[in-house]
Amino acid sequence: MHVETLGEGSPAYTIVACVHGDETCGWHAFNRLKASDVVVREPVKFILANERAFKLGLRFCDADLNRVTPGDASSAKHEERLAARLYRELQGTTVLDFHSTESKGCPYAIVTGGDDASLQLARSTGLDRVVDMSLYNGGVTQDVTGVAVECGYYDDEDAATMAHRILLHFLAAEGIIDHEYTRSIPTLYEVFGEAEGRGYTFVAENFRRVAEGEVFATKNGVDRRATHDFYPVLMSTHGYTDRIGFKARRLGPIASSRESPPSVE
Repeated sequence: MHVETLGEGSPAYTIVACVHGDETCGWHAFNRLKASDVVVREPVKFILANERAFKLGLRFCDADLNRVTPGDASSAKHEERLAARLYRELQGTTVLDFHSTESKGCPYAIVTGGDDASLQLARSTGLDRVVDMSLYNGGVTQDVTGVAVECGYYDDEDAATMAHRILLHFLAAEGIIDHEYTRSIPTLYEVFGEAEGRGYTFVAENFRRVAEGEVFATKNGVDRRATHDFYPVLMSTHGYTDRIGFKARRLGPIASSRESPPSVE
């Protein structure tokens, strides 16, 4: 794990890249920031999380780092030991965690802690969609105020460009740098389950409602039809070995306060 701080003092914010070693967009965004003339008003910590997997070009070595938090310092598995170190580094800071993906529909933000502070933090990304994955344990932002962002397709140059754009917007919205920004009012999608199965071709569209009875995947000429309405999230043909992706309900916009819960669609 590589840790670096821009600015002097104890950082209140941490930017994380390469939780999955083959998702490099956040690391490219950080290097672009360092190479620019942007001045930080307060210190910011940057972490290249799974440095070993990054150097090998792998998603992970022994286990998915994004699913083993808070880890185990005495484990024989690389990622479980690493998760314990990363967990300590993130405590007491506000976190922005960069990812890229096999699925289409990027960019969007993901929260995993189920807390309003993280939902509000997502507005600083400037993105117009937020996915609440709190149903599933794991995620490096689960136990901190933090948000993850899916920037685009894996090691694609467009994903790196999007990550850099989001990074600048986030730092500006949080008052760390001078840069134009507008805090968004994103639509919230809450994941409630998953579409299981291997070898399916995903034929629907992420974030577009799939109605009951509608075909959303096929395999060997056999259609997979929805048994109820849902919004596909992180669904793809090749993204997972054991599932097509996740099902969500659309809850509506996140404004400056959650006093009045959004309506379910």
